[in-house]
Amino acid sequence: MTYQEVVILLGSNITPRKQFLQEAEKLLINDLGKLYKASSVYESEPWGFDSSQAFLNKILVFETDAEPKQILDICQKTENVLGRKRKKGNGYASRTIDVDILYVDDLVMKTTQLTIPHPRLSERKFTLLPLVEIMPDFIHPVLKKTHQELLEQCKDPLNVELFND
Repeated sequence: MTYQEVVILLGSNITPRKQFLQEAEKLLINDLGKLYKASSVYESEPWGFDSSQAFLNKILVFETDAEPKQILDICQKTENVLGRKRKKGNGYASRTIDVDILYVDDLVMKTTQLTIPHPRLSERKFTLLPLVEIMPDFIHPVLKKTHQELLEQCKDPLNVELFND
């Protein structure tokens, strides 16, 4: 059996935000595999849309034998179980939970359903800050830069800080 490292980003901006992150983590541990690294929780302004409620975000790193399509199915199942309502059309909206696949090892793939690495990862401080916390020297397989370098070059003006509840 071949295991691979899967890096997942969790996000929630609907109350109870922290509880949604915790429940998603439990479901993913149950369905995806061994959790062996996790970032702190960060609070950030909504990216790409207006909302009065800030997001909580956290990075989880799993060891799994699941293939990318299975990983996507598990992530979407987790979102569905936790009441994620998808907005019709394009654009962003508030959500109970968002479960994004950032990396599967150093795999590069693009299908109609899934792009790995996540295509907007380098544009978002709420993704890069927790990645720098736990994986600062990981080299993005397409951009060929470390997370630390990507954060230093990121033009995202939104406020992101450690969450203290």
